[in-house]
Amino acid sequence: MINTNSKISIGVIGVGHWGLNILRNFANHPLIRIAAICDASEPALTRAKLMLHIECEYVTDPAKIMDHPDIDAVVIITPTETHFKLTKAALEAGKHVYCEKPLTTDRVSCRLLKDLAKARDLKLMTGFTFLFNTGIAKVKELISSGNLGDIYYLTSTRTHLGLIREDVSSLWDLAPHDVSIMNYLLEAVPEKVSAVGASPLSHNRADFGFINLFYPGGIIGQIHVSWLNSSKERLLKIIGSKARVEFDDLNMLEPVRFFQKGIGFAQHVEPEFGGFKHLLRDGDILSPRIESKEPLATMTDAFVRLVLDNEKTIADADFACAVTNVLAAAHESLYKLGAPVDIVSNTIIQKIL
Repeated sequence: MINTNSKISIGVIGVGHWGLNILRNFANHPLIRIAAICDASEPALTRAKLMLHIECEYVTDPAKIMDHPDIDAVVIITPTETHFKLTKAALEAGKHVYCEKPLTTDRVSCRLLKDLAKARDLKLMTGFTFLFNTGIAKVKELISSGNLGDIYYLTSTRTHLGLIREDVSSLWDLAPHDVSIMNYLLEAVPEKVSAVGASPLSHNRADFGFINLFYPGGIIGQIHVSWLNSSKERLLKIIGSKARVEFDDLNMLEPVRFFQKGIGFAQHVEPEFGGFKHLLRDGDILSPRIESKEPLATMTDAFVRLVLDNEKTIADADFACAVTNVLAAAHESLYKLGAPVDIVSNTIIQKIL
């Protein structure tokens, strides 16, 4: 349980569109006190003041957050290329850190941050929002219960038209969501990865890509990301021997659908039918009830519990490094026109009980 006698004093760096959403959830948490808000843009700070009416310091220099004696934790919601420098500075200043995904785009720097947090006995959490989504929790429940049977493969599509990022590729921008979801659902990381993509907008960063993840046990994950596609999709499918399940983040009425249809092998067959026989299953299509709860609120609470009560979270530094390892390997494969690349770390992700 949370120690209700304690509160966390935080400083928030970055209040753009997404940053405002996260700031709102931290500001609404009963065990959080916002001490200072930072953004290099004065208009962004003004917008935050007008929209959220938070009484605190408003600054444009991140150093004022790091040097603030009353701040216990720093929330970083800035462009990806700034994550390493800001997170490192916060940890060196003795602050706990929540940082938006991905933690870094480099294996070495990600590991450095993980080791630094451990050495300073500080908490480091990354914002993999979908790990706190009630729809994904239901999918996890269906897989863990064995209702899907043996998992054959997973496929996800995350496409839209814009926003075009100038600091990272569409793979780094969009695919961390899908890699984190697949790793979480399978409780594993891929052994190899291959990826292809292209940059038709000529900025040398892939505007779309197709990633293949090769998990232990022969399970394959496939991810398609694009910011050039006029069809906006947020769809995940998991295909098993007994059934398949779909998670559609854009479907507000039925985000999860469970199809009791699958194909496996008959256990006993007559000799004249050969060594095995395919067994087809056809059943109902179910739409389980999904609790309506904002994932950001759940994620914010997980950070509070991590800092105050040392309550473990799946979105810790180990998990963040695993996602960075996968996507760094995907980019290596991208430059090699899809040639498979081994994942540096093949650590099995521990189940959160």
